[in-house]
Amino acid sequence: MNHQQRALLWLRLAAVAVMGLGGVVLAQTPQIGESAGFTVVGPRVFPTIIGIGCLLFGALFFIRVMIAPDHDLIAEVTAEEASTDWPTTLVLLGVLIGYAAVLWPLGYVVATALFFPLSSRVLGSTHWRRDVLVGLAIGLIVYLAFTRLLGIRLPAGILSGLL
Repeated sequence: MNHQQRALLWLRLAAVAVMGLGGVVLAQTPQIGESAGFTVVGPRVFPTIIGIGCLLFGALFFIRVMIAPDHDLIAEVTAEEASTDWPTTLVLLGVLIGYAAVLWPLGYVVATALFFPLSSRVLGSTHWRRDVLVGLAIGLIVYLAFTRLLGIRLPAGILSGLL
């Protein structure tokens, strides 16, 4: 398989992934709870629009890649693939999956305080103390802003008694 064929395969997989994301969003949307009072726009409207949009644009992208491949796009994907540092990308993906796994048990603040310095380290940072402090600050500020100002609950985890 040459570079252009591999690039075309990646474009097709990207289109299928976008359609899959739309399908997941639409499948999960009915599980969003409705509020007790009257609302003009319920909480399911925007996820439904996003899910339909992902399905529609993913399908259009797939058709575009299958019927009339864009050779400039294929050349760009080929160049990007050649210059991508795949080990770093895969390690960062693993860190992100780990973050998702510990988000509920540890809570948003602690998980973010761990995620930020780990991902910074993977990307080349050598300033551990600064990264830990920034991760803790981001986690705490975002947690407090969402829970106190916006009324959106984020998991408190092991800090539930303190927050």
